[in-house]
Order: sequence, then C-alpha cells, then structure tokens
Amino acid sequence: MQFGESFIEQLKTSIDIVHVVQGYVRLRKSGASFTGICPFHQEKTPSFHVRQSPAYYYCFGCGAKGDAISFVQNMERISFPETVKLLAERYGIPLPKTESTPEADQTARERQALLEIHEKAAEIFQSQLTSSSEGKQALSYLKERGLSDQTIEKFGLGYAPGFSDNLVRRLNGNFSTELLIKSGLIQTGESGRPYDRFRRRVMFPIRSESGKMVAFGGRIFGEGQPKYLNSPETPIYSKSRTLYALDVARDGVRRKNFAILVEGYMDCIALHQVGIDNTIASCGTSLTELQAKLLARFSDRIVVNFDPDAAGSAATLRSLDIFLEQNFKIRVLALPGGDDPDAFVKRHGVVPYSTLLDKAPSYFDYLLQKSRQDNDLKSVEGKIQAVNQVLPYLTKISNRLERVEQTKRVAEFFGFEESIIREELKKTARPDQQKPEINRSQIRSKLTPSEKYLLKAIMDNPTTAHEVIEQLSASEDYLGLDSEGIFRQAIAIFREEGRIDPGSLLERLDNDRDKDFVNQALFSELSFEVGSCLAVFKEKRSRLEGSQLQKRIKEAEQDAALAGKLFEQRKALKLQSGV
Repeated sequence: MQFGESFIEQLKTSIDIVHVVQGYVRLRKSGASFTGICPFHQEKTPSFHVRQSPAYYYCFGCGAKGDAISFVQNMERISFPETVKLLAERYGIPLPKTESTPEADQTARERQALLEIHEKAAEIFQSQLTSSSEGKQALSYLKERGLSDQTIEKFGLGYAPGFSDNLVRRLNGNFSTELLIKSGLIQTGESGRPYDRFRRRVMFPIRSESGKMVAFGGRIFGEGQPKYLNSPETPIYSKSRTLYALDVARDGVRRKNFAILVEGYMDCIALHQVGIDNTIASCGTSLTELQAKLLARFSDRIVVNFDPDAAGSAATLRSLDIFLEQNFKIRVLALPGGDDPDAFVKRHGVVPYSTLLDKAPSYFDYLLQKSRQDNDLKSVEGKIQAVNQVLPYLTKISNRLERVEQTKRVAEFFGFEESIIREELKKTARPDQQKPEINRSQIRSKLTPSEKYLLKAIMDNPTTAHEVIEQLSASEDYLGLDSEGIFRQAIAIFREEGRIDPGSLLERLDNDRDKDFVNQALFSELSFEVGSCLAVFKEKRSRLEGSQLQKRIKEAEQDAALAGKLFEQRKALKLQSGV
C-alpha cells in the first residue's frame, strides 16, 4: 500500500513522538527534551534524547536518529508502509481510501470472521475449565503441573471436552459450517457430518506476534494419540510463520535483546511464570526460515534451550542451520540431569536456571563439545568423524574473520593440520558446492622418532619386546599416539605368540596408513635407549591428559566443586609427570 506525502505529514503531526517512544523506552524529562537508555545499542548512562518540537530523536552514543515513523520502523523491524499502517491504527487515524475489488473485500471479511471464530472458541475452551467435570479435572492437572491461576489466565489455557460437537453446536448459529471448516476447528467425516477437531484436550491458544488469536495446540488429556494436535494451515494461520508466545515475549525480547527458544508450550509457559519473559517456542514444527526472520524483527540474539534427549539435540542442530543463515548470534543451553526447562525450574528454581542461562556457551563451543562426546577421539577415525561433524557449520559463518578464527579452533581442538580443514572449506566455494569432508588419506601424520624406534625394537628383539610390552600394557602410555592402533595389535600378538613378527603385525592392521608406519619403522636407522623412549611416551600422555583436564575445568566453571576437583587432579598430574 502506497501513501501520499500529505497523509504522511498528517500522521506525523497527529501523533506525539514522546508518547510513541515511551511505548518502548522509559523516558525522563530533562530540560527541553526527554532522555532514556538507547534501545539501539547497549549503554548504562542515558544518551538517547527525544524532542517534541521539532518531533525528533537522537542518540549521542550510537548516532541513531529520526522521527516517530522511523523509530517504530526500526523497533518493530517492519517495512515503511507496515509502520504507517500500524501507527495509524494505533492512534485512530483513518487510512486514505483505496480502490478495492469484490474479491479483496470478501477476503478481508473472511479473515475477520475467522479471527472472531478463534476468539469465540478460546472463550468456550476457557469456560470449560470451571463449568464441566472434565474441564475441572483438566484445571487440576494444570495446577499439578505448577501453573498458577494468573498464568492460566494470561495464556488463555482451556479445555476441549470429549464429545464431538461442542464447538459445532455453539458456533453454528453465528457462523456457516463452510467457514467453521475453513477455520480448521471443525472437520467432516465420511458421512459429511461436521465434528470438532479438538476433543479431550488441554488447549493452548496460539496468537500472532500482534496478539490476534489464529490457531490452537491441544494436548491429549489422559490416554490417546497423538499426544499433541495442532491447528492446520488456514487463511489466518501458517505455522511456519508463527512463534508461540511471541505476542507476550516481544517486549522482553527487545528489553533483554535476546530470545530463548524452547520446544514445548509448557516449557515456554513455565519460564514465563518464573519471570523469564523473553521465551518463545516453535508451533509444533521444526524451526523455519520464516520464523527466524520474524524473530529477527525483535532481536538477532538467541539462546536455544531444547530438551537434552536425542530428538532435542537433533532439533538444536537443525535450528542452528536456520539461525546461522539469518546471521543470528547464537548460544545453546543444554540443561544438566536430562531435564527440560519446565522440569528444571520446578526442581531447582529460577536462580540456577538463570545462572546457567547467563553462562550458556556459544553455538560453536556447543558443537565442539557435542562432537567430542559423540566420537572416540582416541582414534584417528573418531577425530575425523568429529571434525566432519563440525565442518558444515564452519561453511555457514558469513563473517570471514570469524570463520578463520573458528577454523583455527577446530584444528587445535582436534589436533588436525589447519591447512587440511581450509582446503575442505574451499570446496563450498566451487560451482558444484561439494560437501566438505575429510578422509583418512588426507591425514599426513608421521611417527615420532621414539615411536619408530620402539616399534622397530619390539619387532627385532623378543627380549626388548617383552620389556616394552609389559610397561606399555601397564601404563597405556601409547593411547592418543598416531601409532596407538599398531601398539594395540602388537600387544595382542605378543600375548599370543611371545614374539612380534612383522608379517603377522602387518596382517592384523586394517588400514594402509598404519601399515606404512610399520614399514617406516622397519627400515629406520635410529638408535635410542628404550627407557628414554618410554619416558617420551609418558610425557606425551601426561601433556594430553593435562590438556583434556584443562578443557574440562573450563567447561565445569559453572560447577565450582567439580572445577576444584579437576584442578586438584591437574596439579597432581603435573607433580607426577613434571610437566
């Protein structure tokens, strides 16, 4: 919709910019202007000024400036025409008349009727909580779940009884059956008889970001499937464009400049009840690009707090893909003990939750830790799988400097050559956009002199083999070395045969890399003391364990007792090894 300059000027002169800004920012009178904390950048001392004449705002901290229209447009992150329409409706200023068609008028009337149907349905569902025996049981269930009367009322929770024509009977007098079916609240069977979609379910109203009732989610009360049932797509509802509770969370999201995304309605409501009012949920679907774009109107910072089970972890990874493509600043909160947010705040309270929320790691730290947990990093194959798990997310980092920094982190974290990772990332820039994936042949590891000598010694001399095998079996100081797999097989062969034949060892090895290492050792001309080589192994093992402990200490900073215990282990390790 286009607006003429005369209407824009009329709108500007008809609204008070101070009143408009006060809807978003707390202002105080200061001389001829009003001051407050700037909503467009982080600050502690007010540098944001608003004047009524001329109607203008300016921030001396970040330079943001403009009139009432530009202020609302920046705050709401919507287009100029949408902003003009919003302000005109908000302040009761008639919009200029535009030519319309019968089809457009019919569509507008239909949308309005569908909104009215949902409002009426919400009232009916809410009344059931206190007017029927079924509803009273549902109300008891909600209270057992820890919800207060105020929370139940705030979120408009209700109940759909078990009989099939509750809404049909109560809405048919005011709305046609065709319109009720189009609302998604009523459906027809094979006989063509209309019946209620939602039956014997606790009802969760779903509103648009502006607060209009557009859909419902229903949780089965008692036994039955599916556990959750949501409204279908309708002319007023698209689940891929809607975020649950954004209408009540939007101010909190703006004020705190980040949102918390959870999986379920109850998780979302439970966090709001304890004062965490910037929480939203996806509407019974995986996060979509359109939902991320909707959220970006209010903040580009997000904490993903899905359930810590396998399904929740998979959903977290999918959401990271979406948020990265929309350039969000992402953190991930994985609650300890296997709790979802609802269970955690009930069990531990809001303070521990808030503490964990404040310390939630960046999405990349989360990815590194998850890939380490999912794979055996003691083996080369495990390290390759772990790196390949992270690589796709490196390609999604749009900022070049950040991508370079994170590439270094991945190389250091998993002990890889950075050049190998960089070469794989280059594939995504090619026209065919190959998937980055490291394979075994790219790992150009070399045995250390100590590894070569000990391998050669145990193949050449059974007496030396006995000494080395006994010590390595007891200490396991070969773990984490590139030659780890070779020594494992060597120990097994010596236990069986009392000696280590090079041919037998080569037969046992299942990859060309390890076989090449054995040949390197066989034909080497090194000369060391066995004891000094074993000491080098022990020192390397101690350094590896020290590094791992240091990482665990960093991860455990939120648990002071665990961090202290790990720190003492590290001190003991240093004293023991002298490193």
